[in-house]
Amino acid sequence: MEEWWSILAALAGAVATTFFLWNEPGFQPSSDLAWVVPGWLALAYVLIQMACLLTSATQIRALGVVDTIVAIVPVVAAIVTGVEWGLGRLALSPFQINVLMTMLVASIGEFLLTMWTRFSLNHRTISVE
Repeated sequence: MEEWWSILAALAGAVATTFFLWNEPGFQPSSDLAWVVPGWLALAYVLIQMACLLTSATQIRALGVVDTIVAIVPVVAAIVTGVEWGLGRLALSPFQINVLMTMLVASIGEFLLTMWTRFSLNHRTISVE
């Protein structure tokens, strides 16, 4: 069950953040307090992922592999959005750039933590024979 929460959190976070960045280009909040919201949401996301990972990492199931694969989805979404912004196809405000970078850092951290934990606890490695 823990893997499903992790998978849903990764997909929901990637979809919600990407949807916000692509559908509200140039959004600038009127409150200065809004600038801290992306950081707190990213922290909550990483904590949820860590809790799910710690309760399920020692179990060897196919779903754990799917969870590891899905963990890359937010990273790819952030990179694609960043490339589109860098090419000038997507106009982002400074606040949205902050959201994008927060998403990128949190998702890369969560992906690396998931990979490291699953490989070190379950001794799963990739080899070529």
